[in-house]
Amino acid sequence: RRPPSPRMIRFIDALQDKILHGGLKHVRWPRGKGKSTWVKIAIIWAALYGHKKLMVVVEKVKGMAYVVVEECWKRIYLSPRISVDFPEFAIPMKDVELASQRMRSQTYKGQPTYMKQDIVSFCYFRLPVLDGYPNTGSIIAYRGADQTLRGLNIDSARPDFFFIDDPQTDEDARNPATVAKIEENIAGAVLGSGQTDERISAVMASTPIEPDDVSERFADPKLHPEWETETETFVVSWGDESMREAYISKLEEAAACPSNEAQRKKELQEVAHRFYIENRAEIEFGAEMMDDGDFDPASEVSAYQHALWLYHNMKPKKFNSEYQMKPTRSQNVYHITPQIVSSRVNGVAAGVVPAVCSRGALTFVDVNGEAGLRWETGGFGAQRVVATLAYGQYPREGVALFPPDLPESARPSYLADALRTVATTILSQPLVDESGEPVMVSGICFDGGWMTSTVSTVVRELNALAGKELCAWSKGFAAAGRGSYSIRHHDMAAKLGNGPAKDNPSGLKAGEECHLWETPYGVFLAYNSDYWKDVSQTSYFAQPLKPSSSSFWGTSPYAHFKFAQEVCNEALIGKTTSPQYGTVWQWKKDPSKMNHFGDTHAGLLAYGAIRGFFDPIASMISATSIQNIQKRKVRYVFDV
Repeated sequence: RRPPSPRMIRFIDALQDKILHGGLKHVRWPRGKGKSTWVKIAIIWAALYGHKKLMVVVEKVKGMAYVVVEECWKRIYLSPRISVDFPEFAIPMKDVELASQRMRSQTYKGQPTYMKQDIVSFCYFRLPVLDGYPNTGSIIAYRGADQTLRGLNIDSARPDFFFIDDPQTDEDARNPATVAKIEENIAGAVLGSGQTDERISAVMASTPIEPDDVSERFADPKLHPEWETETETFVVSWGDESMREAYISKLEEAAACPSNEAQRKKELQEVAHRFYIENRAEIEFGAEMMDDGDFDPASEVSAYQHALWLYHNMKPKKFNSEYQMKPTRSQNVYHITPQIVSSRVNGVAAGVVPAVCSRGALTFVDVNGEAGLRWETGGFGAQRVVATLAYGQYPREGVALFPPDLPESARPSYLADALRTVATTILSQPLVDESGEPVMVSGICFDGGWMTSTVSTVVRELNALAGKELCAWSKGFAAAGRGSYSIRHHDMAAKLGNGPAKDNPSGLKAGEECHLWETPYGVFLAYNSDYWKDVSQTSYFAQPLKPSSSSFWGTSPYAHFKFAQEVCNEALIGKTTSPQYGTVWQWKKDPSKMNHFGDTHAGLLAYGAIRGFFDPIASMISATSIQNIQKRKVRYVFDV
């Protein structure tokens, strides 16, 4: 066995410090580099010296956690060195030969030793308790990351150390809903399960798989400042690129050789190996490795050669994730910026509906308890053309929706007054078409996902005053889990069709990734908020007033910058298709910034779709258009 590398020694020191003094350590190392092995050694050390009394091992599934704990248990039982140094553990364990029945009857000085292995209910192993040996009696429990961790308590003992090892599967990492569940489970357990009089200790060892997965989120100091994250890459710095590519091309040539030409394949592999040896100085110039001893001396000459072999065999995407800690985005992911969004101005004066937006005007109102109400009115035209005509927020920026001293019981009436005020503002907008004729807002859609009863009451009241169905109210389903709309609601929408049908006596209809839905409160517009957020953001890549475009009034590319910032504050970092969930979107949001106008614009487009103002998906802009505008960089700001 090789001695630990200098980087590993630093990790071991940090691990010991966290166990002795508390604190949360997150280690992101390449796969197979020994981080989990050393944590298991640390668990055994903490148990033998009595530093921790209830340690919990968390793996992606419970069975894997059991394997880790059983290995620690058997190592204590079988190790000759531990038998000599810690007879208070070895003698009782060997006496019962780890037989559960014999454990129950074992005593020391007339007292039970309480040794136990519970693999059915509470899932833990307890070392023997011996009078006069204060270091005895530690419990090592195990759980799966998908199990409830918070509130764990075994015989009045609460966890004082968590070891969380790679808590996500590949499928978990691709599903934002599962990522959020695991993240919440871990955060709640670690911060909420410890003793009140001492600092909790925890070590998480993870490897990223996808952008914004569990590993990525716990490594983000804005999201989890309580965790101290250490990230190490297998290749610290790369050598000469051209020589690296030349060597990899020779490896690829050997790999492409048919399996029935074994001799030829072997010869090509030898050619590649000789090329590396002969050009090693050039290939490795400037390269630095995490551990210079990490290679197989029988077939390789250096850790860098081993890294290039892995890079070739695993392919760049997987290698970058698992060895370089840099998960790459899918090819179909775009990068939207506030500069792009705010530059989409159409030159039409404020309050004027562009001629191409002849289908009418609609408004969507986003309702949020902390940020208040955001609203946007848009004009709709053929081929998915949308022009923002007005937008606003209530109360004004920087003022909370509810005064800090407002009683909880007064909030419904306070919100109702706010909704009425916003509705009055929207309906009094002086909108005209390009010929000067007045244009009325054809409908208002209120977000009903929060304080639903109050919103529904105000909607009914406004409709009664208008004498027609002016206001609808909505709820997106992202909160129930990303991708959940297609699973829970899309089949229902398909049955409804586009008009009255046998299964649809009320005449409710379905639209593009949305449908009307009857509830005890009234009618919802149910829509796939992930899908419509995607449509909303990509619409800003098109030229103003052209097919599939969204744009603002005026000529200044900076006038709508704050609105644009909120549109862009959720960035699409992954978009995949899963057999279980269908299309799954992965978004990353800066929690310190707002995204409410982004939700408002997405809701406005979905409302337009259900009202028939927004054409079907066939006229969506192509990926080529998106790529072209991104290549133009700064120029798009002025190209209006």
